[in-house]
Amino acid sequence: MSTTQEKTPLAERIKVEVGSESRRLFEKIMEQWRLIAGLVGIFLVLAAAYGGYSAYQERKLTRAEQELSRIVLETPGPERLAALINLQGALPEALLPRYWLESAKAAQEQENWAKAMEFWKKLAEGGPDHWALLGQLGYGATLLRLGRPQEAVEELERLRARAPESMLPVVLLQLAEAAETAEDWERALAAYEQLKAMDGAGQPGFLNFKAAEIRQHLEGDGS
Repeated sequence: MSTTQEKTPLAERIKVEVGSESRRLFEKIMEQWRLIAGLVGIFLVLAAAYGGYSAYQERKLTRAEQELSRIVLETPGPERLAALINLQGALPEALLPRYWLESAKAAQEQENWAKAMEFWKKLAEGGPDHWALLGQLGYGATLLRLGRPQEAVEELERLRARAPESMLPVVLLQLAEAAETAEDWERALAAYEQLKAMDGAGQPGFLNFKAAEIRQHLEGDGS
């Protein structure tokens, strides 16, 4: 091979050696390869950017989770509720169910029923699956503490219709209490009787006592 050929770029040598039809085909192929190379470059830039963003999001989630855990574990009673309220709006969406739960519990510990109801309702409406059921239970119980027993009965009845069997005893017990407070004796008795019929409900003496007590109310109302 001559020195001139060695210095001539490969693409130029091919252009000289192939015919015009082949040359046009070659140029078309080269054009396509340049396009593909450009697209690959763009893809690699986007992939690197997405990877960096994902890593940033993971670090952000980890820091937020650590801060939430620190407040829950290390901050005493009234200060814990205040710190959790201050944290509102600063957490990633993935942490919101736990945040609502911890905030509702902290509010209940301080007997701040209005604030507890606010967080229970958020959990009931925005939490996934069993988180939402737990939020609905807490919301119903808080309505009772706020002196709204009939609303509590309605909320707990809705929950009873969708609660899993493992959750049903505590729902029925809360429903019975709310119905008693609302003087809805028939509903309260039905809840206690359903509890008595359930395997593993426990406290048969208490349940029998409550059922007998409510029957007395019903007899008194009927006399």
